[in-house]
Amino acid sequence: MQNKIYNTKGLVEAGLITAILVVLALMNIYVPIFTTLGRFILPIPVTVLYLRQNIKMTITSIIVSGVIIAMVYSPFAGLTSAIMFGITGITLGYCIKKDRKISITLLLLSIASFIGTVTQLIVYIKLIANSSIRALTDEMVKMMRESFDLTINIYTSMGVTKEQLKPFYDLINMFNTEYVLKLIPAILVISSFVFAYLTYIITKAIIKKLGYEIKPMTSISQIRIDIKFTTIIAILLLLGVVLVRRKVPSGEYLTLSAQTLLQYIFVLQGIAVAVYYLKNKFHLAKGFIILIILITFFSPISMIYVMIGLSDIILDFRKIDPNRNVLRK
Repeated sequence: MQNKIYNTKGLVEAGLITAILVVLALMNIYVPIFTTLGRFILPIPVTVLYLRQNIKMTITSIIVSGVIIAMVYSPFAGLTSAIMFGITGITLGYCIKKDRKISITLLLLSIASFIGTVTQLIVYIKLIANSSIRALTDEMVKMMRESFDLTINIYTSMGVTKEQLKPFYDLINMFNTEYVLKLIPAILVISSFVFAYLTYIITKAIIKKLGYEIKPMTSISQIRIDIKFTTIIAILLLLGVVLVRRKVPSGEYLTLSAQTLLQYIFVLQGIAVAVYYLKNKFHLAKGFIILIILITFFSPISMIYVMIGLSDIILDFRKIDPNRNVLRK
């Protein structure tokens, strides 16, 4: 009798979650303002259901909601929506239930987001747009160039000289279809991490109100990119350089993507070090620290963050790397 009560309760909860998923997914499709925010909110009901029930009930709810969305709107929307919020929601629910470390949670969420994004992209390109990624990229580059041209015309009408606008011209010349195609792997990885970070922040705020314990996000000053991960990216960069020298086409993709990832890693680590010292050594207020970071980041000296980040990964200025702390002892 007790099992029947629990089964009934689980079915009711799964039904409610399924209804919520369908409503949120349709809002994500039909309400333009909700489109961006919806991507971060959709995994939350899945996470809650996984925490309250089990994996079978959660997967069933995802499948049913996907089928309903497919019937109401389109099969492609049902498939991509189910994959996107399903994988992410289950991954986050698993990490919370198993009390995984923040670093592991963000890594798994990034992988889940990457899989969901790539699946959605493939479905759109092959089944909906019936096009190729090169054609879509070419169209995107064309729109970007038009935007740059409009910006340059505005500055020119304000009396800005061609010499002063040289950085804009250099940027326009750099952004072509081939360049953007080679950047796609890095863009997918970086966007997946950003999505994972924001998803965790938003979910944490809601999950805590429902009474679930969830680990707090690491503060910016304590962010540390594992040297092993950085080494792997550096090895991929070297491999890409070797492939380029041997005139292997994929080498350029690997080189540019690895180079971009390393640059973002160094910048992130550099900003973390700067915030750490401004906060703990100079005892500056939070608002003043943000102002300093913004001013320096969007200035000619912004490359200093790359150098600081690289140096900290090697030397561990903040002494927060647990592996090196063990060696010091």
